[in-house]
Amino acid sequence: MEFISISKFDPTLSLDKLQSLTEGQYFERKSEKIATKDFAHQLSAFANASGGVIAVGVEDDGTITGVTAEHENDFRKAAIDHLRFPPHMEIEKVLCNDTNGAPCSILLFHIRVSPDEIICMKNGDAYLRIGDTSHKLTPQEFTALEYSRGIKSYESRIIPDATMDDLDENLIRQYVEILGLSASTALDVLKARGLLKREAGNWKLTVAAILLFGRHPTQFLPSARIRFLRYEGLYAGVGISMNLIKDVTIEKPLSLAIAEGQQLLKSQMREFQRLGMNGKFVRVPEYPDFAWLEGLVNAVTHRDYSIQGDYIRITMYDDRIEFRSPGRLPSIVTVENIQNTRFSRNPVIARVLSDFGWVRELNEGVKRIYVDMNNFFLDPPVFSEPNGNTVELELKNNIAARSLRNIESCAAMLENIWSKLSAIDRQIVFYIANMERCTPSELTTMLGRTRPTVSGHVKKLIELGIVEEHSTAVNDPTKYYTIRRK
Repeated sequence: MEFISISKFDPTLSLDKLQSLTEGQYFERKSEKIATKDFAHQLSAFANASGGVIAVGVEDDGTITGVTAEHENDFRKAAIDHLRFPPHMEIEKVLCNDTNGAPCSILLFHIRVSPDEIICMKNGDAYLRIGDTSHKLTPQEFTALEYSRGIKSYESRIIPDATMDDLDENLIRQYVEILGLSASTALDVLKARGLLKREAGNWKLTVAAILLFGRHPTQFLPSARIRFLRYEGLYAGVGISMNLIKDVTIEKPLSLAIAEGQQLLKSQMREFQRLGMNGKFVRVPEYPDFAWLEGLVNAVTHRDYSIQGDYIRITMYDDRIEFRSPGRLPSIVTVENIQNTRFSRNPVIARVLSDFGWVRELNEGVKRIYVDMNNFFLDPPVFSEPNGNTVELELKNNIAARSLRNIESCAAMLENIWSKLSAIDRQIVFYIANMERCTPSELTTMLGRTRPTVSGHVKKLIELGIVEEHSTAVNDPTKYYTIRRK
């Protein structure tokens, strides 16, 4: 089907896209039945987060019902009627046919990020778009958002000396193709994504434009680089104890930097042995692929690019990998709520990297790091702000329990006895074999069985010489189990 754009402000929009696009961080459909005050909540939420488009006259399921002339003016003046300050936006009327074929119109609200002030209701309430919902800010969150405003606008600052010749035409063309548009719309796409700003009648490149599409981003932003360090051992040695075995710096546009970083990290990942549910040991990656890739993507997407003299640092040791990104956690995000709260310091950069397929919405990326690390029987990821101006993600492997040397001693024994074990016995062995140490409470939780039931099966496995109990007394609270090494 031929792509036909319906918007002069965003050439990536078509009528089919308005009906089929999944609602999320940058897009929302609204019926004309919504109260204008509730609609103003949405304007506040989009302006305070990443910007985006609200299509009025399209139902949640994509059905086109249109906006009547009676209600059109109400929506157009909703910002003036209900908000203290209207957001930066363009309102566009699109003529089309409703689902029954009758002529109608849709209103597109193209909302831009508000970099300088918080867009709030006349009663002081403010909202923030988080995934596909509009979250009402608490007083504490409102204050945090105020503090973030100066930093958040950095990506939209103009770089005076940069010109269009400093952009990578091939990369822009690739981006346009990803969006399914013709090459002739490249400049319009850059404008629509907020990568260009008008000054004295001319289009100027922003920080985000250079970071995303610059031929040499570090020419204008020297700290826009990634450094990867690989140490042999558990700590970084110095002097005669120097144990640095790999040191690579990446200086490319962000999407290419992520791709190169992905290949580099993948080349450094080892394989460990893990017991499968079939009783055989299989090779698995040192870390789940998604977890470390998301660590890289988040570091690139959400770092504070206004901080000069520092850069993204990824450090790999035998037992862990650390991702360090300049800048504190943005706005309302904290170490405690990071699984469930989304806010982008760099909404323009995040939007483009999302188009490239790197950034995920709804905060699913961080949540999945926790899930995948758990599925690999590894410790949960650790997010921290070690010096108050850096975000660190630490992923730990389980080298002590998963090394081939420790596994080989029990592989033959388990293979011979596996077929004689019950389903619960196999599950217990599966969990214990894949963890450095497994406690009774962990077993009952993972199996969903009662403590006496689990204890009975564990006792049987101990008598068979498969499982070994480590305790100093019958009711030792520190008791744990391991697979017996022979």
